[in-house]
Amino acid sequence: MSDRPSPSRRSVVRSAAWSVPVVAVAATAPAFAASPCANRTALLPVSWSSSFTATRQTGSIAGTPVVNVTAGYTSTLLGPGSLNAQNLTPGSVASTRDSISLVNNSPTSLSLNAEGNYQTVTFAFTRDVYGLTFSIDDIDRVTGSYYDHVFLAGAPETPAVTLGSAVTGGGTSTNPWRTTGASGDNAANQTVTVTYPNGLVPITSLTLRFYSTLAPLASAQHVVRIRQMQLRTCA
Repeated sequence: MSDRPSPSRRSVVRSAAWSVPVVAVAATAPAFAASPCANRTALLPVSWSSSFTATRQTGSIAGTPVVNVTAGYTSTLLGPGSLNAQNLTPGSVASTRDSISLVNNSPTSLSLNAEGNYQTVTFAFTRDVYGLTFSIDDIDRVTGSYYDHVFLAGAPETPAVTLGSAVTGGGTSTNPWRTTGASGDNAANQTVTVTYPNGLVPITSLTLRFYSTLAPLASAQHVVRIRQMQLRTCA
């Protein structure tokens, strides 16, 4: 028979307290919680200015300017293309001044590299923006006149992209967006919609390049539209 003393009630309680398992609970935070802009607005629509030139435009949210647009045309070797006077004209698709037109005068002769004749549009944001989204309409072609090609560059992340059923390409310099169909005006199947992540990294600027790979038989214009741009910013 053991002479080992029985544990006291106090020591049993103390031992039991030490044996309680510790459960760690991890709360799931938003992906942008570590961002200096953790509190963000809902998606806000951009309205374009009625005061513009062929090379400058301004977009605002709730009356406050948030994006400055500059445009320029580059011609190399044979191509004498240029910006049309109606470049950056605002228009209304679903609401007042929710689109701008990019209008090129097509070069009547192309260099061996068709990309050598192009419009470059830069969207420079006056504050950090997130979740930027917009559509590019009217990516089409007309035999003997033009064949629209478009790509984006300069943003820190790759957007999610929805292609119309008559658009192909990856939106890059080596594989630009272009139509598999013919002429169309704001046709849904010739539209590309891009949406950038609403994550940690803000967008401060991006560029769009727009050109034709077809020299027109006579003077011609070709147009694409930036439609329904929306963005989030710090609340």
